[in-house]
Amino acid sequence: MAGRRPKAPEERRTKVCYIRLTEAEWRKIQSDAIDAGLPFATYVRSRALGIKPRVKPQRDKVMDALLYELTSMATNLGQLVEATGDETYGPWANYVGGELVNRVTDRFDLAPLIEREIEAINGIGHAINAMARRANMGKQIDPADRDETLTIMRRVLDPLHKAVAKKPVQIDEDPDTDASPDEGGGDAL
Repeated sequence: MAGRRPKAPEERRTKVCYIRLTEAEWRKIQSDAIDAGLPFATYVRSRALGIKPRVKPQRDKVMDALLYELTSMATNLGQLVEATGDETYGPWANYVGGELVNRVTDRFDLAPLIEREIEAINGIGHAINAMARRANMGKQIDPADRDETLTIMRRVLDPLHKAVAKKPVQIDEDPDTDASPDEGGGDAL
């Protein structure tokens, strides 16, 4: 049986506490929990016990959001390879989920750029997710739709790709030798 080891009886949270809040109180607590980077219940429990939660720095939140988006995109691109048999998605899955994730990890200097670009990255992530969902249901992916989506993804990720190439945290290799998947390999890019 996989999963988490059961907690000891004294560590299990078995008691439930219901409280009434005004709409303004609810919004304030929700906002504070989000600012702290904590789930609502965890935040309320901490405050009720007199523990002031440490607010997660904005740069950490931005990096977490980016890494979530990139790994989700890579997973969906991998699903597209499996569901369609189209290897066009493979280099992108490897680049987005491997190289790009590795190169942005701990690059907190990129937080302002990421904050500006995260909405567009999220948007193309949704488009790729929708395409993967269609493919997983056995529906055909139109090559023109595939090419357009990959072209948009390349354009959206380009500022990030260029930024990580300029000032890598660790110089393991020449940043000019790393490139996102290009016109080779049959994709639209």
